[in-house]
Amino acid sequence: MGTYLTGTYSVLHTSGTTDFENFVYSAVYFNVNGTYTINGATVIGVAGETLDIIVQAPPATTLSTNMLFLGNPIAPQTKVDTGLLSATTETFQNNVGIVETYQFVNINTGLPTNG
Repeated sequence: MGTYLTGTYSVLHTSGTTDFENFVYSAVYFNVNGTYTINGATVIGVAGETLDIIVQAPPATTLSTNMLFLGNPIAPQTKVDTGLLSATTETFQNNVGIVETYQFVNINTGLPTNG
């Protein structure tokens, strides 16, 4: 379960420090009463209140110094090499053969499999 579902946040960014490339913001805290644009919708913010929502990057959301963005770093994607990993020539009982090692990704689990 992602921390955005549990209400756990590890970063608090202002409008000047937001980084939508490396963080996902799942709540907005309002410092001042006002009308704000979040995810393309007009929202009435109440000072001291938090709106739980996955925040889209500008221009869908208009950043304001009257809002704080709560979120977490985006988990790095694991890169798994697939296909032919290695091929070696081996001799077994006077026969020469090629031993190939392949790796693929199980589409159900996302984990690598060897074959």
